[in-house]
Amino acid sequence: MPAAMRKRMRIAPRGRVDDPEIIVIPMIDVMMFLLFFFMVASLAMAVQNGIPVNLPKAATSREQNAQTVTITLRADGSTFLNTGRVEIGQLQAKLAALGVTPRTFITINADERVILGRVIAAMDEARKAGVTSFGFATNRR
Repeated sequence: MPAAMRKRMRIAPRGRVDDPEIIVIPMIDVMMFLLFFFMVASLAMAVQNGIPVNLPKAATSREQNAQTVTITLRADGSTFLNTGRVEIGQLQAKLAALGVTPRTFITINADERVILGRVIAAMDEARKAGVTSFGFATNRR
C-alpha cells in the first residue's frame, strides 16, 4: 500500500461532558398556561345550571353567583330541574331527592312568555319540598 493510503484519520480527544440540566422556565410557562386554561374553563362551566331561555329584562337585576338549584320554565311548556326535564307535578319529589332544605336557594328561569300560573305552580311544588328562598333570573337592560 502506498504511504498516502496508510495515513490514518486523527480523532480529536473528547472533552469533559457537562452534566445534563433541566431547564425550568419552559415548564413554568406550560404550567401557568394550564392553570389559566382550567381556571377559565371552570368559570365558564359554573355560570348557570339551568337551560337557556329568553329571560325578561330588569334594570335592578344582580348577578347570582351561588346557585344551587335551578328550575327552568320554557315557553314551549317544558320544565327542567337543573338540566333534567321534569313535570311540574314531579318537582316536589325530585327536589326532596336532591336533599333541599329551607336554606336552599332556588333560581327560577322563566321565559318571558311563560304564563304566571305555571311559575306559581312550580314555586308551590318547591315550597311543598321545604324550600323558602326563591329568586328570578333576569337579564340586565
